[in-house]
Amino acid sequence: MVDLLLYIYLVAPSLVGLAALLYALTRASDRIQLATLALFALAVLYSAQAYDLARRGDVATVIGVALGIYALAIYVCVVFLAVDLRRWAWRAALVICGLHVPFCFLAYQASPLPGWKSLLLVAGYLAVAAIGLWALLHKGTRLTVGAARPQ
Repeated sequence: MVDLLLYIYLVAPSLVGLAALLYALTRASDRIQLATLALFALAVLYSAQAYDLARRGDVATVIGVALGIYALAIYVCVVFLAVDLRRWAWRAALVICGLHVPFCFLAYQASPLPGWKSLLLVAGYLAVAAIGLWALLHKGTRLTVGAARPQ
């Protein structure tokens, strides 16, 4: 099971990084798709972490359930941001990426992975959050969701 979680922890940030590279090459006018992909990767990462914590028992189960609920909330935000381009979903996505930094250190502390693999987990988590923030704060994205000031 730890190997499966390790693959999830490594694949999700890698896919987001590949998508960021493709977007850098194509230069789309906004980065909504990249932002939603980063948020979806965060939801997958939190779901995997929640499952692992829920299996342990005791206090870890409560933390796992809380992370699972948070992952579901991220997924709902992704749906509204991708499908309906809601301004509140854009703002919620910014908050999610901001909250992600302290959560990645929680994931590091609760990780069943030994040594360098845990550090790799944190690096992947931070990379996904950075790509998500970059995509959300891009001028084209702000204009698309109506969050930029009219000029």
